[in-house]
Amino acid sequence: MNHPINPLKSDFPVFRNHPALAYLDNTASSQKPDAVIEGVKRFLEFDYANIHRGAYALSERSEHLYEHSKEKVRDLIGAASSAEIIYTYNSTYAVNLLSLSLARSGMLKKGDRVLVSIAEHHANVVPWLVLKEWFGVEVDYFGMTNDFEIDFADIDSKMTPDTKVVAVTSASNVTGAVFDVASLGRHVSEMRDRDGNKPLFVVDARQAVPNYAVDVKHLHADFLFFTAHKMMADTGLGVLYGRKDLLKSIQPALSGGGAINWVKKEAFAPAGLPYRFEPGTPNVIGAVSLLHAIEYFESIGGYARVEEIEKPLIAKALDRFAALGDKVRLIGPKDPSQKIGIFSFTLLGVHVSDLTEHFAKYDVCVRSGYHCAEPLAAELGIDGTVRMSLYLYNDENDLDAFFSALEGAIASAAE
Repeated sequence: MNHPINPLKSDFPVFRNHPALAYLDNTASSQKPDAVIEGVKRFLEFDYANIHRGAYALSERSEHLYEHSKEKVRDLIGAASSAEIIYTYNSTYAVNLLSLSLARSGMLKKGDRVLVSIAEHHANVVPWLVLKEWFGVEVDYFGMTNDFEIDFADIDSKMTPDTKVVAVTSASNVTGAVFDVASLGRHVSEMRDRDGNKPLFVVDARQAVPNYAVDVKHLHADFLFFTAHKMMADTGLGVLYGRKDLLKSIQPALSGGGAINWVKKEAFAPAGLPYRFEPGTPNVIGAVSLLHAIEYFESIGGYARVEEIEKPLIAKALDRFAALGDKVRLIGPKDPSQKIGIFSFTLLGVHVSDLTEHFAKYDVCVRSGYHCAEPLAAELGIDGTVRMSLYLYNDENDLDAFFSALEGAIASAAE
C-alpha cells in the first residue's frame, strides 16, 4: 500500500537521487537538505576566510556568520548569552574538553564522585572513566525503573557529599526513552555537598535537540552538549553549553592560538569567553552549516512540525511491532508519549549483524550493535540490537519498507 510521500523529502537531494531509499538510521546521523548544502556552497564561493583578527571583508563576513550561528544555537536552547556557546569538533570532544577542564581546575580530583545513568552513550561515560584512570575520580551509575524512566530512589541512595557531577542523557539512543531531565535537574539543584556546593548537572542533549525543544534553564543544566550532524548540519561540529559563571571559573584543558590574550616565554593569559575554550582555527564551515540547518528547521515549523510528523509514525511503529507478538523483542517504552522515534530490537535466532545485512538488501538503512552503550546492554542482558530510528523526513512508506523486510526476516528464520 502506498501512502502519501512526506513533502519534506523533496528538500533532501539524497531522496531525489535514491527514491527507493528508506533511511532509518537517523540516530546515527541525519541527511542534509538543499538549504544546508547550498548555503555551505555559497559560503565557500563568496565568503570563506579564517576568522578573528582578519580586517578584510571576507574575514569579517566569515566571522559574522560564525557568530550568527552561535546566536541561533543560543536561542534554540534558551541560553542567556552567546558567550555560553562553545564550538568543538563533535559532542564526544565536548565532554572530554569539559571533564579534563574540570580536573585541571581542581573541581574534580581524587576521591570525588561522578554519577551517570546506566543508559549513557559511551561519550558520557568514557571521559569520566579517563578521569578515574588519571586522577582517581570515582564513577558510579544510577539505574532505570522497569518502565525505562530515571530511578530517583537509586540516585538518592548513591548520592554522597563527594558527588561533584551528575550526568544524564535526555533521551536514550538505544531505547528511545525520554527522561524527565527537568525533574532530575531540580532534584540535583537542591543537593549540597559538605561545603554547601551543589553537584554540577551535565546533560547529553544529542537525541533531544533534533527532536524536541530543550531549554537549559528549565533543565537546570550547568552544562549541556549536542552535535550538529544529527540535526541536518555537517559533521565535525559539536556544541558545549556552559553557564557563564562556571565557564569563567574553569581553566580550559586545551589552549593555543585564538584562545589567549597574550603569550610570553614563561606564561600566557587566556582569552575571554567563549574563545578561551576554542584554540586553533575553528570549524567555520561546520558552524555555517549549523546556521543554515537551524534556519531550515525554523522555516518548516520547528519542533511543532517535528512532532506533527514523528508522533503518528512512532505510534504506528509501536502498533506494528506489537502485531509481531513474541517473534521480536522490542527494547524500550511501549507508550508513544514516553519516547522518541528510536526502536531497538532483536529477532530470536538471528544475529543482529545478519539482520542488518538483510535490511540492506531492500535499501532499508538501519544499524546493529551496542550503539555505544555497552553498560546498558549488559544491564538489560542483551548482546546488541538492531536499531531503527525516525526523523522529520520519514513517512509511512519508510515504515512499510522496514516492516516488510522485517517480516521477511521472520519468515526466513522460521524455515
